[in-house]
Amino acid sequence: MINIPISKILFLDIETVGGCPDYESCTRFNPELADQFEKYFDWFLKRFPEDIGLSKDEIFIKRSALVPEFAKIVCVSMAFVMDNGDVKKQTFSGDDEKELLLQVRNLLDRCHKLDFYLCGHNLKNFDIPMLAKRMIINGILPAKLLPSYDTKPWEVKAIDTKEIWQYGAYTSIGSLDLVCSTMDIPTPKDGEITGDKVHSAYWEEQKLKEISDYCEKDVEVLVEIIKKLKELK
Repeated sequence: MINIPISKILFLDIETVGGCPDYESCTRFNPELADQFEKYFDWFLKRFPEDIGLSKDEIFIKRSALVPEFAKIVCVSMAFVMDNGDVKKQTFSGDDEKELLLQVRNLLDRCHKLDFYLCGHNLKNFDIPMLAKRMIINGILPAKLLPSYDTKPWEVKAIDTKEIWQYGAYTSIGSLDLVCSTMDIPTPKDGEITGDKVHSAYWEEQKLKEISDYCEKDVEVLVEIIKKLKELK
């Protein structure tokens, strides 16, 4: 089902938070961005109708990490499977987003030269555009391995496990947690940190180490998913 050698796949996951702890602090430290958030507030309500009735502050805390223009990447975990079957992981995390992204780009560019494919869950709709946009915002030329507007479909080197799981039915469900449960793979979402808690864990509790551990777990299960798919007969 997956014809690409597993030793040529770079497994990737990222963790993001809002660019500021909350909307009120954004008005003080980045007033121009706060103005843009206010202009796009109706967009957030249409995109997430379940948030109707929440304040700007509550929606900023809950949703800004999902939108590159208002987010900040605090952790990127990557892994690859060596020829002997060992899994090698490397995690970049920190408060300095630009330095983190420069390190990530360097590794991605090295993997691009070695003809690697990226693999992630919801990779094409979240991780890739988030990484590329945050690099641009930080004055960094995006990594060559990240497909761009002029990348031809047959040149895209990205394996999206959510896309694989949906099997063409784009309205179907397919969270990483659900896929793991159905494939008898230990879920990465059973720890203290989960996706909806990353923002507060970072800004309020300074739990960057725990966020990194959570990010690494996602990468580990991606490897297990691809292994199981490659074993299908």
